[in-house]
Amino acid sequence: MGDEKAGTASFLYSGWCLTSLPHRRIPDAEAWRLDNGGVTLLVEPGRRILKSGNDVFCGVPYGSTARLILIFLQSEALKNNSRQVELGSSMRRWLARLGKEVGGTTVKAVQDQALRISTCKFSFHGQIGGARAMANQTIVDSAILWENEDDRQSSLFTEGVTLAEGFYRALREHAVPLEERALRQISDSSLALDVYAWLAYRLHVLEGPIQVTWPALMGQFGRSFKRMDDFKP
Repeated sequence: MGDEKAGTASFLYSGWCLTSLPHRRIPDAEAWRLDNGGVTLLVEPGRRILKSGNDVFCGVPYGSTARLILIFLQSEALKNNSRQVELGSSMRRWLARLGKEVGGTTVKAVQDQALRISTCKFSFHGQIGGARAMANQTIVDSAILWENEDDRQSSLFTEGVTLAEGFYRALREHAVPLEERALRQISDSSLALDVYAWLAYRLHVLEGPIQVTWPALMGQFGRSFKRMDDFKP
């Protein structure tokens, strides 16, 4: 019968299907804004305090790893009917199913992006699925942080996080299913993950044929590209 996990579903809040994070790192103190039709995503970087007492910006999450963490957090919350999500062993198993080698640079990338997600403030403005989007929300209410000897490497401890109640409620009301088999094929590409999530949402609610222009696609998915010729391929 083939892979028994072929039909396993993951989930994503519909707001993420209509907007997207940066594909590449932006300056840590810089906010990220993306407008797509009637929906606006604003991500403001959080701060953390170093052992020295100084505070620094943690930066906005970016790339494919950030997207996979967000999908994992939301999928686990819905499957377990709980705002509390374990990160350690369950995330490692999930990443392994997606073909990601869990160790070395992957662990560091996960820790870095998890810290960014945990400290940022995310705001969705506009109408999503006929309902007003949530505004001025954090995605994570609480997370455990630990300090390495080098403060610059502080990152999320791999025990667990608690999703914010407002975000969890919005997720339960407006969750979009994603197929794990598909995620496995595109897990290394932040652009492919964005396009797949967008199609998963749009094709489900589409009532008839609609034309989408290249400028509209670039506006939603290609802000990290300087030229249309670089984005089109």
